[in-house]
Amino acid sequence: MKIHRSILMKSSSRAMPRDKTLPKDKQLKKWKVIKGDTVMVITGKDRGKIGQVTEVSRQTNRVYVKGMNLVFKSVPKSTDTPDGKLQKEMPIHISNVNLVDPSTNMPTKVSIRKFTNPETGLSEMRRYTVSTGTYIPKNIDMSYQKDWKDGPYDSSVNVVHNLSFDAVPGIPPFPSDVMREIANRYKKTF
Repeated sequence: MKIHRSILMKSSSRAMPRDKTLPKDKQLKKWKVIKGDTVMVITGKDRGKIGQVTEVSRQTNRVYVKGMNLVFKSVPKSTDTPDGKLQKEMPIHISNVNLVDPSTNMPTKVSIRKFTNPETGLSEMRRYTVSTGTYIPKNIDMSYQKDWKDGPYDSSVNVVHNLSFDAVPGIPPFPSDVMREIANRYKKTF
């Protein structure tokens, strides 16, 4: 039986030990692998297998890959674990995984380059494969939005789109008495 890490953290400290953080000088400064990326394990018992990154631990320079590096942990017997054994994913060091090139489906090294959008003129840093130069987009995790529901105090769409404040140039938004109370009396003026 396989249980997600978030549930293990709440249930048993044996199944979910605390990660030992590395000193700041040993932690990676720039990460090329993020949550949701497709990676291939290049060393270890799962060598050559492709999986998706489920979690990134930046304090320990390790990643959790879905269905990889599985081990059995002994936990107290309960209704969830009648045999007292639990299968869980263990972290893999970042040097033991490579991003998968989307065009060739092979592991590759990645370089980060500056890209300027010709339409807007805005520049951003993008990930490109070294072997073929293919752009690897970042996966944005929006899975938490499935649980969002409108509550009793949330504004409706119609109210949000209505103009609720009309600023008049030259007139402060608050009365001058309130502005004096808000203003910092000890501000230095040069």
